[in-house]
Amino acid sequence: MVDTTLIREHMPVVDCNGQPIGTVDHLDAGRLKLTRDEQGRHHYLPLSEVSMVDEEKITAQLTRDEALRLMQGGAQGEHTES
Repeated sequence: MVDTTLIREHMPVVDCNGQPIGTVDHLDAGRLKLTRDEQGRHHYLPLSEVSMVDEEKITAQLTRDEALRLMQGGAQGEHTES
């Protein structure tokens, strides 16, 4: 389990290869709520998919493509919000 006390608003979220996924808006019920995308929607990334949090960024255990599919596909009750 990651140390959620290190998670701050506007922290970058990167994939397992260091590629950007998004920026944290805030924590929401065990998920990272990311800032709105170009279409004005928030996306959520489950904390279970986070492998590491340090002082500068949050690293997911997924690739960018996997994370985007999860956040857009509604897997396991995760969904986007208008």
